[in-house]
Amino acid sequence: MTTYLGGEQVDHAQAVLDRHAVSSADGLCLACRVPGPCEQHERAAKVFRVSLRLPRRVPGATQPHLIGVHRAGEPGWFGKAS
Repeated sequence: MTTYLGGEQVDHAQAVLDRHAVSSADGLCLACRVPGPCEQHERAAKVFRVSLRLPRRVPGATQPHLIGVHRAGEPGWFGKAS
């Protein structure tokens, strides 16, 4: 017997992955604050593996501290130093 993982299960797994992303700054789960990936992230990822789907990616989700930031002294958008 085949079990179909449909829309509701996949939607829930996506929401869990969005909340429990692993930060690239410190390697901790953004929700649990434990070294990631946490147990909830792994369970949600399994839903995608079994359903043969890929999770939706959110640009910048694992680097919220870097959104809109650039290093001092490096050229900005127009080639000028900040």
